[in-house]
Amino acid sequence: MRQRWCLVLMGLACVMALESGSAQVKTDAERLLAERFGFTPAEIAQARDGKAVAKMLPSADSADVGVLAAVRIGANADRLLLWLKDITSFRKAAELGLSRRLSSPPRIGDFAALSLDAGELSELRTCRPGNCELQLGDRALQRFQSEVDWSAADAARKANLVTRQLMLNLAETYIAGGDEALGAYHNEKTPRAAADEFRLVLGRSTALYDLTPALANYLWRFPDAALPDSEQLLYWAKGGAGPDSSMTLHQLVTYHEPGGAALVVDKQLFASRYTNAALTVISLVPTADGAGFYAIAGARGRSAMLEGVAARVLRGRVEKATRETAEMYLNWIGASMSMSPR
Repeated sequence: MRQRWCLVLMGLACVMALESGSAQVKTDAERLLAERFGFTPAEIAQARDGKAVAKMLPSADSADVGVLAAVRIGANADRLLLWLKDITSFRKAAELGLSRRLSSPPRIGDFAALSLDAGELSELRTCRPGNCELQLGDRALQRFQSEVDWSAADAARKANLVTRQLMLNLAETYIAGGDEALGAYHNEKTPRAAADEFRLVLGRSTALYDLTPALANYLWRFPDAALPDSEQLLYWAKGGAGPDSSMTLHQLVTYHEPGGAALVVDKQLFASRYTNAALTVISLVPTADGAGFYAIAGARGRSAMLEGVAARVLRGRVEKATRETAEMYLNWIGASMSMSPR
């Protein structure tokens, strides 16, 4: 269970907002934690001492989960900014599985290392619209049934070829048409539109709108909104094995705000399990004395697994694992920054 929900949390790790050490940045991290997020003096003192502390964010409905964590790190924030932008290197160091940055424009070869495990192949054999363990749309499910002869010796090879083509198609359609082009999951009886799920997450990330409305508008309206002084890339990731295995597709946006702040946005575009949409924010706020910075990490996502009365016990376990995992990864980042210069 812990491994599964570590993957869920990192599936949420999809938007990172970072503020550089410029003298123009005047954010008071401790005041922000206290006044906006309700951290107690004891919790702020713990973060100040270099031990991460996390709190669950208010949920709008049963499918919604959010967490906010903070820690003071005695290192140069720019080093962490560069590391987070090198997403493949960062995820490898964090032991989050395999990931690859996509070319611009994306190519089928970008997905050569992506493959399904035995559990995923077994599930796909019987997947149908409205009844599937993996989060796929109708066209994807139909392709696996029409293009793969599951009784043939090369069924796994053909299923992997279909998977890579589907992931490429998702990347291409998103670049051309944004969230609306991603279609809908239909693994359950009622389809869920990807655009609707993500906009519920983004709409509830009020801090992002308050701090940088231009970026929030860009994420909402991509590709029709412009964002000066920004760059974006796509990457895929694969983590876990068997019933915990999950494929994801992400957009990473780097944005330099007027005044010196830099923001890195990692938005989940697709996940084969667990999360219908996800967003995470890590703010790096310099300390007043210039001796390090505060890492303030927020994550919000939606999961159909948490809906309904029967999921109440599961939700409590998920929240506990999510909070503990947020603290674990911030502590790991702090320790990594201290051990070796990047």
